[in-house]
Amino acid sequence: MWYSFSVPKMKIRYLAVHWMGISFVFAVLTLLAEGLRLVLPVQDALIVQGVLVAGVLGVLFSILLSHHLSVKRLEIFSHKVSRSYRIVQISDVHIGSRQAGFMRRIVARLNALNADYVVVTGDLIDSSTVDYQALESIKQVKAPIFFVIGNHERYAGLPKVIDLADRLGMKTLRQESVVSEQLVFSGIDDADHKDQVERHLPSIKKIPDKFNILLYHRPVGWEAAIEHGIDLMLSGHTHNGQIFPFNFIVKQQYNRISGMYRQGNSHLYVSPGTGTWGPCMRLGSLNEITVFEIKPE
Repeated sequence: MWYSFSVPKMKIRYLAVHWMGISFVFAVLTLLAEGLRLVLPVQDALIVQGVLVAGVLGVLFSILLSHHLSVKRLEIFSHKVSRSYRIVQISDVHIGSRQAGFMRRIVARLNALNADYVVVTGDLIDSSTVDYQALESIKQVKAPIFFVIGNHERYAGLPKVIDLADRLGMKTLRQESVVSEQLVFSGIDDADHKDQVERHLPSIKKIPDKFNILLYHRPVGWEAAIEHGIDLMLSGHTHNGQIFPFNFIVKQQYNRISGMYRQGNSHLYVSPGTGTWGPCMRLGSLNEITVFEIKPE
């Protein structure tokens, strides 16, 4: 864990975080095997062989799955729009843990989706060593991009991140909103305290007769968003656990860790993330690009 956050040499960091991921898979299998030994008269040698085979297959499958990009499509109907808008969300790409080639693949997929707007809900990068060249493919996106700060942008250094976003043509929303046609995009910086949305949302411009979208990295503060007339809140951060059964641990911290939630006319969507943090491994979750079709009711 210390290496994954603190070591600037990417090759050492790459090895350290993958060993962490592999160790987690084998630790879970070992615990399950020990439980099996308590209730069934299975030979130890057979248990060992089973753990080794299942572990190797699980690790290989998780690495393969981490390179797949899935696209999820959702429809939201509202009387606040008179035509359809296509908004595409990416979140938690984690360039640093992932390389420039992965970003290029995401950009190609974004352009193929013909988005009206693209939103990035934090953790685009996760290392202070990430430079402009690793992200320059973002300039090829054929739609306006709105970006909000995630926790890893804070760790990497906000002045550098904001400068990179400007150079890449992304609009960083920091406790502010932008009106575009029948839509209002608002963004709030990530923070560790849970009342961040409640503190800042009242001072951010909202227009009741337009479709209001709030971008905030963590899936907290939805109650405040509902109270202030937000129609759609978009978040990420959880990775849906990334590697099973870590999702059960994440669930202890966040009530809503993946998917769409509704209350009245308000919606919250929590992305499982478009990339991976640390090891390039996914088990029980998918890298996702999410497409929202906002349609007239």
